[in-house]
Parts: sequence; C-alpha cells; structure tokens
Amino acid sequence: MTFIAPNQTIGIIGGGIDSYTLTLAARQMGLHPAVLTATATDPALAAADFALFGDLTNPLPFSDLADMSQVIVYADENINSDLLANMTDRQHLPQGTDILNITQDRYMEKVFFEDQNLNTAPYAMVVNLDDVRREIESIGYPAVLKPTQKGLGPKKQRILYNENDVEAAADYFDGATAILESWVPKTKELSVVVVKTSTGETTVYPTIENIYSQNHQLQASILPARIDAETNQEIRRIAKVLADKLHYVGVFGVTYFLTAAGVLYVARVFPGPRGNANVLEYTTGYSAYELHMRAVCDWSIPEPKLDRAGVTVTISPATLAKAIQLIRTQPNTHFSFYPQRGDLPDDAPIGFASFTAWELETVIARVEALGIWHVEDKEKKSDD
Repeated sequence: MTFIAPNQTIGIIGGGIDSYTLTLAARQMGLHPAVLTATATDPALAAADFALFGDLTNPLPFSDLADMSQVIVYADENINSDLLANMTDRQHLPQGTDILNITQDRYMEKVFFEDQNLNTAPYAMVVNLDDVRREIESIGYPAVLKPTQKGLGPKKQRILYNENDVEAAADYFDGATAILESWVPKTKELSVVVVKTSTGETTVYPTIENIYSQNHQLQASILPARIDAETNQEIRRIAKVLADKLHYVGVFGVTYFLTAAGVLYVARVFPGPRGNANVLEYTTGYSAYELHMRAVCDWSIPEPKLDRAGVTVTISPATLAKAIQLIRTQPNTHFSFYPQRGDLPDDAPIGFASFTAWELETVIARVEALGIWHVEDKEKKSDD
C-alpha cells in the first residue's frame, strides 16, 4: 500500500456532513482534499482545496478526480460500486468495493452476518403480498418491511402489527424485492468504530451508546456505553470477526441492538465514520474521521484509550437558539457547527456539542440539567 505524505492530494467522493468532516480531517493532516459531489452547493465543497461536482453515475467526474488524486476514498455508501471498481484499475482505492456489495443490499448483508454465525433479526426476502402472508407466520408480529436496496430512507419502511397491516401493504410492492424482518424490541442501540490497516491489523474503539429520535435522527452518543462487561466483550468479538472477513482498509462501523433480556443482535455494518462517532474525539483524543484518513494513507494507528467519559449531542435547527446561549455559559463544552445551505428540517443535524467529565454519571447529570437533551438511562430509571 502506498504511503500518502502531507502535501499530496486525496480524492473524496460524495457529499454531506460526513464528507465535509473527512475533508477537514484531511486538511489538518496536511493533505489537499479534492472533493467530488453531486451538486455545486454541497457543504463538503466549502472545505475542499479542489471542488468538483457532477453526475455521480457518470464516469467522467470520477476520471477527473482520479487524475488529480494520489489516493481516493468514498464518503457515501450508496455510491455506484461499479464505477469505483473500474477506477481501481488506475487509482488507489484502499476501501475497495467489497464492503459496498454487502452494505448496499439488505439481503446480502443478512447473508453475510449469517455466514459468520452472528445473531441477526429473523428475516425473509419477499416480492409480493403472498410472500408476506406466508413468511409472517414464522417471523411473527410486529415485523417491518424494508426495501432490499438501502439509501431510500426510513419512509420506505413499514411496520406490520397485525393482519390488517399486512393487507394494507399491497401498495408497498412495485416489482422490487423487499425484506420482511422481525421487529427487535431494543432497549439500546450500540455501535463501535473499527479501524483496519493495509496489513490487516484491526483496532476496535470503545463501545458507544446511541440515542435516536422517532425519525431515526441521532440525538446523542454516550461513551462508555451503559452495558455490562459480557455484552461489551461480545460486541468487540463480533467487530473483529467482521473485520477479518471484510476486504477493506479504513474505518468502518458496526451497529447492534440490545434487548431488555440482554439479547444482542447485529444490525448493520457501514463503511467510513458517521456522526455517532463524534464522541470519540474528546474522550479518546482522536476523531473517527482522522482515524479513517490515517488508515487509508498508511499512517500509524493509535491504540484506543478512554481518557474521559463523554456525551455528544446533536445540535439541530430546533435546538440551535439554546445551543448558542450555551456557548456563552459553558466554557468546558466543545461546540462544532457545519456549513448550512438552504432550509433544513427541525431535526436535521447542523452541529454538535460534546460534554466530558471523569465520571459518566457526572456528565449525564450535567446534560440533563440543561433541559435540552435527554440522555438518562430509561431502562435503569424504570428499575428504580
């Protein structure tokens, strides 16, 4: 694998917040980021040394990016994997495309988990209502219908609670395949950041607990996760199993569901860092975005060390005014904001705030006292 030194150019494919943050990490490492997005108004271009935009299903913009870059990464897991595969003939793509063949297709992802003997929610592939009627007998209620293809958003998912919901799902099918999956009664959603190097060395960072809204927008990430040692050990074991099987270099994430009975399910795997890893920066000293850049550039990877407990909360348009007030009154809180382009939904992420303390209980109480974000352990509270 080629070592990428400062002052060389790294190409980044895809836009959005993750691409913007990757671009900032590249600049901090002395690299020159060339960013390719679908639109000229994408926020990621604001941080790029070289800004390119064009049709991401067309090979020409990819070719332009390849001509100016010593190494290329992608920030969008829904990118056309065939175009990326063709580009590897002439340009170094450390992440490869194998992971995309798994993560872009829910059925392939499920099969991949089963091949590693990992516990995942029961499922079946369905193409019409008759399939749903048949498979629901073994999967049971509640269940959720999801398109096999990812990237279509949560609005394409439908929960089935009873037979009436099944019959009402007749309009769901448009000729494409779907997944019928058992609804997991999760009490916690957990994740880990995994770094894999070109030599196959794997580093698993501390387990993160994530809190999401009903619209599945990230609200808060908590480190360390409030789980027992046995569950944490299993989470880390699974991450290493997946790392061993994936032909990949860089950061990838694994998410898990944990039930009240202590049953752990592997939910998904995804390439590159995501916003739920922002909590790492002020608790371990390294951001997941920097770790990703270090791995794909063949830089050394630091050993994970949890220096402090932390809670990172999402700042949205709905909480922006209160967050701005906190800037004047919370000197020990770290604030980060993204470039804002156009009108955004009230729950869209436009930044984050990170709170840290020596003890997790202290930082939880500090966040709760603000009355803006709620991060108490509901499961623990109900037991008291």
